[in-house]
Amino acid sequence: MNKLVTLAHTNEDYKRLGITKEPAKWEDGMRTDGQAGSYEWWYFDSEFTDGTKIVVVFFTKYEFDLKGEACPTIRFDLTLPDGRSISKKISEEKGSTIRASKETCDVKIDRSSIQYSNGNYLIHFVDDDIEYRCTMNSIVPMWRPKTGHIFFGEKQKDFFAWFVAQPSADLEAVLTVNGQRRELVGNGYHDHNWGNAEMNRLINHWYWCRANIGPYTIISCDIIAEKKYGYTRMPLIMIAKDGKVLEDREENTRIERKDTINHPITKKFMDNQLKFIQSSGNNTSYQIEYHRESDIVASSLLDGMKLSLPMRVVVKVLKMNPTYVRSVGKVKLTVNENGKQKVYQQEGLWEQMFFSNIKDAIICE
Repeated sequence: MNKLVTLAHTNEDYKRLGITKEPAKWEDGMRTDGQAGSYEWWYFDSEFTDGTKIVVVFFTKYEFDLKGEACPTIRFDLTLPDGRSISKKISEEKGSTIRASKETCDVKIDRSSIQYSNGNYLIHFVDDDIEYRCTMNSIVPMWRPKTGHIFFGEKQKDFFAWFVAQPSADLEAVLTVNGQRRELVGNGYHDHNWGNAEMNRLINHWYWCRANIGPYTIISCDIIAEKKYGYTRMPLIMIAKDGKVLEDREENTRIERKDTINHPITKKFMDNQLKFIQSSGNNTSYQIEYHRESDIVASSLLDGMKLSLPMRVVVKVLKMNPTYVRSVGKVKLTVNENGKQKVYQQEGLWEQMFFSNIKDAIICE
């Protein structure tokens, strides 16, 4: 990995960050002060057996804003089985600090909340039209790649942090939309991010993928640093089986991209096929292939933002256009173990995120 981009992993790194190699529940508590110079969010996504998909994100600021003042914000995205979608965004008053604990995940914004309780997460979102209550019961333990902190620059002061509180969880939920109540069951995922530098200055784009296939849970990411950091590739991976993490050594990960197109909405490139190849010990290797079939979200993150006239001028001059695509499709897992091969296939969900207007990147391994 480029010396300007480092996934912190040494004993000194753990000591400096005040964490151990074993993830702890307090790490899912608030990790910043929620003020200017930081960002932080708690992300939850859910896939239910009837085809309903729900994503809820609690932000300390207005989404990815770094320099602005505190502004607790919730984003709620619902995709119904028939393909219809509903999006909600609720913000508290600017300058108001988010109500969140540093000891555990306990966050409140407006009338909504997330709370850790005895190994479960309780999600509650409510506005005038929708109420969503969900209990998430972990089936894979908390995980992070090494320390979970990627540092950038010669002085290694700028960072992006990632903590996966629930790589996979069984869900029970009640969703009420315009008075119509439905009980749901399914599978979900929860992670937590924070940092101290504008993401568009550090990261060019990423693919973030997850899937549950047979007895396996997989998280795989392809993160590409900005030009300043040599478009350095930072692969991250976790493979678990029957609730136990088997593999998370990103240094053994190889990634291939194929069938690249120009996305009709974002105008950025989109790789319709992603392949993660993971060599492991004991004569074992894994190959995970993602085949994009459709998108359930594709947009510019500037859409819907309340920008002042000066900010609109800045956006135009700097050609800022962060974009986000959430895709679904077939995920194929091939496990080669002791000369025997097993193949699993399942529908999966993944995302592509660009943090600026750039449309090209020369990826450096």
